[in-house]
Amino acid sequence: MGPSGGGKTSLLTLLGGRSTARLEGSVNFNGSKMSKALKRKLGYVMQDDLLFAELTVYETLYFAALLRLPRSWSVADKLARVDLVIEGLGLERCRDTIIGSHMMRGVSGGERKRVSIGHELLINPSMLLLDEPTSGLDSTTALRLLHTLRSLASGGRTIVTSIHQPSSRLYHQMDKLMLLAQGRVMYYGDAQCVAAWFKMLGQPCPFGTNIADHILDLANGDVVTRSGANVASGLSGTVIGNRGSGGGAVRRRGAGSATAGVDDGTADDGRMDDRAVGDGGDAAACSSSTDEFAEEIHRQLIEAYEKRTIGHGRGGIRASELQDELRDEIIAPPGGGGRGARPLPSGDGAKGVSGMDLLNLASSSDAEDKWGAPWVQQVRYLTVRSVKTRRFQSLSVQKTAQLLVVAVLAGLFWWQIGARLDSTQAALDVGGLLFFVELFMGFATLFAALFTFPLEFQMLVKERQSGMYRLSAYYLARTASDLPMDCFLPSLFVWIIYWMTGLRIHAGAFFAHWASVLLIVLTSQSVGLLIGATVINPQNGQTIATIFMLATMLVGGYYVRGMPVWIAWLKYVSFIYWGWNLLLKIEFRHRPYDCGLVSGAAAGAKNCSIKQAAIFDIDVDGSVTKDVCILIGMLIFLRLVIYYALKHKTTFKGHK
Repeated sequence: MGPSGGGKTSLLTLLGGRSTARLEGSVNFNGSKMSKALKRKLGYVMQDDLLFAELTVYETLYFAALLRLPRSWSVADKLARVDLVIEGLGLERCRDTIIGSHMMRGVSGGERKRVSIGHELLINPSMLLLDEPTSGLDSTTALRLLHTLRSLASGGRTIVTSIHQPSSRLYHQMDKLMLLAQGRVMYYGDAQCVAAWFKMLGQPCPFGTNIADHILDLANGDVVTRSGANVASGLSGTVIGNRGSGGGAVRRRGAGSATAGVDDGTADDGRMDDRAVGDGGDAAACSSSTDEFAEEIHRQLIEAYEKRTIGHGRGGIRASELQDELRDEIIAPPGGGGRGARPLPSGDGAKGVSGMDLLNLASSSDAEDKWGAPWVQQVRYLTVRSVKTRRFQSLSVQKTAQLLVVAVLAGLFWWQIGARLDSTQAALDVGGLLFFVELFMGFATLFAALFTFPLEFQMLVKERQSGMYRLSAYYLARTASDLPMDCFLPSLFVWIIYWMTGLRIHAGAFFAHWASVLLIVLTSQSVGLLIGATVINPQNGQTIATIFMLATMLVGGYYVRGMPVWIAWLKYVSFIYWGWNLLLKIEFRHRPYDCGLVSGAAAGAKNCSIKQAAIFDIDVDGSVTKDVCILIGMLIFLRLVIYYALKHKTTFKGHK
């Protein structure tokens, strides 16, 4: 527990090996350094439920089981584990309900949280870490959730959870408490002894006040006042006595105040005994201290705990002794039971394997396959999952309607322009049509792809840290699942506009035009994916994408024909430039225009060369091989850069 900014989430992410920061020090598990194998045996439930809104409860756990459970298990065994977790967490009623979001109605908040817990419970972790699991839940739902967690703990697991502001009913579900303030430990021990500890320090819990609220007030610097006097002012003269010298835990100094000695109230095993609970004192109220006194209060209350924990004087507990005490508790966890919770799969501790033995299990697992599924199966499962997550957005009415309207309007504006090449202006109009086709499809696909990785980035990081799959498998699966729909809509656009505008009536020209548009679309999509994978922030990505597309459009060859030499080289890195060249060559290669209708044309001069007329700045009769190879090269290069950008963003070095 602790106030906002106290370090709860930071501590949990460190313990779970999920910290993205570069830190000094180390995290040890029963005296051994945290390893990747150990991290894969720890369950971690984030504060925000990162789940795919489009998947059902069963589908969410189904894909997690296929990817996370050992590959030595059969599919039937993995699905049996899914059914067991669903039954144990009471999710049968919503088994086939989608997770949902603020835009789609789905399961309730409590059910979402239980699905998140089930996602981690599939691997049967020995330790389960949860970051504020009761946030956003009503008190009854939160209590039911904690009952479930107690049932999990009774199965031989260690459950570590952070709670921001629990009710008294929630607080009394806890066995141990660590109170954090400004990143430092203010108390650690039996949750039911915290009142006695702070009472010993002169900060008793006022009558009728929730003990959780009281200790959070203390962690925030709000202290108890007695008889109208602000204790904050008195604490400025308070000294936390050393056990080896003073004999009292707290003593006050100042004019008119007597020095009061308070016995440490601890038994030989370091726990509080009845001596710690003395006179309850007068009725008390909570008041806010000033900022300067709050800092002093924090310091003194924290020092009181720290000197008790690591003091070398009488009654102090050395760090090594504390570690031995914790190890004993891990090996022989106290008995506990769920309160009305359903049976759940047992933890390793319930199988007779102690927490200390988990080190051996982790070491042996290093020799096993790291991933729950082979690479090929990872690609397969992730592809199917990706298709399912896009089932509500791939063929959306809005996207399809937009494309159809634009295609029909463009077909009407350029109606049969390609069938009547009777002037240089008509040829220029066809060139404008081809440039529009390229721009519209390029802009549409780039900005659609821009949001692909930012929307899934947190999920990708979470699943990568859990060791669910290889990044290469995810990347290939995401690309493969997007490809059919990313090609279908542009194809529909080409089929409509090509024949309405009367472009070259030739099977080879049509299929070449179609393939070229798809190549341009995939290259444009790659640019959007790269910006999204690099920037992550969608707003910044949109700004960069807009500038990029406008720049490539201006150097594409249609708007500006006489660029200065010092900037003209930009066109060679523009896929718009190479794509337009390719479309022009397919349409006009060895194709004359009817110049006999032009006023002043020579008699019989009906077929004039577009190349000789220099209508465009390129050789329209030239080979398309160069343009195709450059676009394919850009596509491959961009896809490789995207992969390494994602790898850089999702690989964390952690501790140094």
